[in-house]
Amino acid sequence: MVLYHGISSYQLLEVMLHRWFFHRNEKAVLLLPDFITEKYPQYRLLTEQGFFEEVYLFPYTRIPHKDEETVTALAAQAYDAEVPWKLEDFRRIYIAGAHFYFSLLPIKKKCSFIFLEDAAGMLSHPQKLKRNLQKNYPLHSALADKYGLFDGSNPYISAILCLKKAQTVKTVSRPCLNFSVEDALLKLPVLLRRKFVRFFLRRRIWTRADTILLTQNFAGLGEMTRKEQIWLYQNLAKELPAQCRLLIKRHPDDQMDYQMIFPGAKVIRETFPSELLPYVFWKKPGKIYTITSTGCENLGKHFELAVTGNWILPKAYDPAGRKDYV
Repeated sequence: MVLYHGISSYQLLEVMLHRWFFHRNEKAVLLLPDFITEKYPQYRLLTEQGFFEEVYLFPYTRIPHKDEETVTALAAQAYDAEVPWKLEDFRRIYIAGAHFYFSLLPIKKKCSFIFLEDAAGMLSHPQKLKRNLQKNYPLHSALADKYGLFDGSNPYISAILCLKKAQTVKTVSRPCLNFSVEDALLKLPVLLRRKFVRFFLRRRIWTRADTILLTQNFAGLGEMTRKEQIWLYQNLAKELPAQCRLLIKRHPDDQMDYQMIFPGAKVIRETFPSELLPYVFWKKPGKIYTITSTGCENLGKHFELAVTGNWILPKAYDPAGRKDYV
C-alpha cells in the first residue's frame, strides 16, 4: 500500500499519473488539502473512477499557525481523525507540496518518504518558494526551512522526484529521479488519457484563438502586488501581435480579471492543470505566451512557446505615477 499527498492542480495530476505508471496494481491512498474542494468539488470521482482506492481531506484550514508544538500536535490529531491507516502501514510515501505541515508527521515518526518538487523546475529555486511563503505565513516558512522541505535536504527524504530538464542548478542533496508529466500523458493510451482529462474538464473547449496566454499567480503568492501584476500584463499586451486571437488560461489560483487588460480575448473559466492544454481543444491553438517558464515546462512538445522575462518590474516602480496603469 502506498500513500500520496498533493496540494496544487499540477501535483494532483502528477500523483494521478505516477500512481498509474508505478503503483496501479497496489492499493493507493491520496491525501488532499481541505481547501482543494473550492477548485475541484468533484474530488470524490478520484475513487469512483479508480484513480485511487481511498481519498481523504487533510484539514489544513483548521490548523492555526501558532508554534511548532501546536502545529505538530494538531496535524497529528487531524491525520488520526481522518485517515484509518498508520504511516507505518504504507510501503512508500510520496509527498508533493512537502513544505506543508503533513510532512512533519513522517519526520517526527522517522518514516522515510519521497519528495516531489513543488512545480516543474522549482527544485532549483527553493529560496523563491521560501520567500513567497514567508511573506504571508512566516511560521509555515520557518518550519519548512528548518526541516529541509524546500530543497529536499531532510535526512528522511529517501529520493527526490523532479523534471530534470527544467532544473537550472545541479541538485545533490538526494538522488533525483526524473518524472515528466508531459511524457507520462503522451504514453497513456488515448482512451485512458481522455479519462484523466475528463476528471478535470467534462467537455472539450471550442475556440478560434491561435494563441494562449498562461498567467501566473504572482500577487497571490506575494511576489508582487495586484497593481504590479496588472502593470506586468498590460505591458505584455502591448507586445502581442496585432492580429493575435488570444485565449487566456489563468493559473488555477489566479483570480484576476484579465478581460480589462485584454478586452478582445476569451478567458477559460474552467480550472485544470495547464499540462492538459494539448488535449482539451477541438482545434488546438499553436502558440503559448507566458512570463515565466514554470507553467509550460511540460508543454514544449505541443506548442510554440514564447517565454518572456522582459517584464521585470523596475526597482523604482511607482504604479501611481504611470499613465498606462489601470
